[in-house]
Amino acid sequence: MNHSITLKHARCTERHYPFLYGMRNFVNLTMLVSLLWGSFLPAADWTFAQETREPVNEERIATGTGMIIGENVAQARNEAISRAFAMVVEGYLVQRLGPRGMANSFQRLYEEILSRAKEHIQDYQVITEFTADNYVRVLIKARVNTAVLEAMLESMGLRERDTIQVDVLLMVSEKGKGSSESGWWTDPSAYTSLSLAEIFLSQVFEERGFKVINRSFFSPEESYDEGMLQMHLADEDAVKWGELLSAQVVITGEATMPAESTASVYLRAIRVADGITIAQGFREGNPSGAQGEEKSAIESAINNWAHDLVPYIVVAFKPTEEAVNQIIITFRGLKRYKELHDIKEFFTNNFPEIKSVIESRLKQEFVSVSVKLQGDAQGLAKRASNHPKRPFLFDISEVSDQGFTVVRR
Repeated sequence: MNHSITLKHARCTERHYPFLYGMRNFVNLTMLVSLLWGSFLPAADWTFAQETREPVNEERIATGTGMIIGENVAQARNEAISRAFAMVVEGYLVQRLGPRGMANSFQRLYEEILSRAKEHIQDYQVITEFTADNYVRVLIKARVNTAVLEAMLESMGLRERDTIQVDVLLMVSEKGKGSSESGWWTDPSAYTSLSLAEIFLSQVFEERGFKVINRSFFSPEESYDEGMLQMHLADEDAVKWGELLSAQVVITGEATMPAESTASVYLRAIRVADGITIAQGFREGNPSGAQGEEKSAIESAINNWAHDLVPYIVVAFKPTEEAVNQIIITFRGLKRYKELHDIKEFFTNNFPEIKSVIESRLKQEFVSVSVKLQGDAQGLAKRASNHPKRPFLFDISEVSDQGFTVVRR
């Protein structure tokens, strides 16, 4: 039976918890800037059942901090902008490749792209900045040079992310010192600003390639099942919210902040399709970080939870692995054994889809190797022919489903 229920939403006020109130206002203002900017970007139509390519945002908003050394404010400002550039490029790569793609090739991405992030920024604008006693912090809007980045990713043999973006709905209650526990779903018709827990959870999920559902765009229904308005949701009620807001995962639980110096979270990830809990855990946090890069206790607790448990969510939604094919690559024109060693190292170190390379035939005129490959021979041949790390010049011919021939020039 459906019941139409209206409940008063318990709110945190400055009188109850002045630190939390001030912090929330500041971070909500920052989130508002991001949301307003994001509203000008084209909307995407996501369907988990189809392997569709999501649009990758070229323009992003990011912050950066630079420490002032020897009263050199200009140098600190440049450092802050450089760090913001790195955040922008990193965000682009995460959305482009996905969490697993980033993790599998992180060292190469850092050496060839992230360590030179400034080279991949097409244009930027400093939205605002401020200078403290020993650091400068900036908020910038920047556009990545997609043509350059896409060419580099292609040459590195890194393909599209192999998972679809997962839509996440946050339903985490929050309780601070001197305030009552609150959750936006207990009174959906009343506007409530984002809680600190929601803000930091949104950040960690978006950094890992998830899409967090913006509940502020949700039009309230006239009535709800009674269980959907309870502070502590049963699994079936969390699933109903997930279905209502088109989520694939619902994060439920509690965030508790008894003091500025300590916080804890107990969170569960429920898959909407079948109601199964795919990750859950309790984590605590304390303030941490150097001056200018401080993290609050609640941010540390959420980061600890995300570090340990988000990988389980990723695994729960990863697609079926590509079949492993066996192909033959024949090398001709090699002059000495070192060249054979170098060309084998070239293939094994630069193409993550290659699982093994084993010599199969050794003749005076040629050497053949058996390659286990997740993918096809044509795609590997194309990427190898123009790869910047080729150990020597070569041509590729006789390309077929069964393999190809590499001829040293």
